[in-house]
Amino acid sequence: MKVAVVAVIACLGMQPEDVTDDVEETKLGVPHMLHLSGIFVGNLHILVRAQLHIDEKSGCILKLAVRSPDHNISQLIADCIK
Repeated sequence: MKVAVVAVIACLGMQPEDVTDDVEETKLGVPHMLHLSGIFVGNLHILVRAQLHIDEKSGCILKLAVRSPDHNISQLIADCIK
């Protein structure tokens, strides 16, 4: 889980909030919620909520919710991870 959290932070280049990047050893099947914030060009504030879940069959499952004043920017950020 720690490797996945570090990878998401590095890929998006955003700042973790509320110490949500501090991952303890989690049990298989228990999701971790990561909150990130950043500022895009033009002083647009962006918030990301990433839920990471480790599954024996599928590996790491990532669900992203991206919020910003501009829908196109939110989509651009979400598309950074494929």
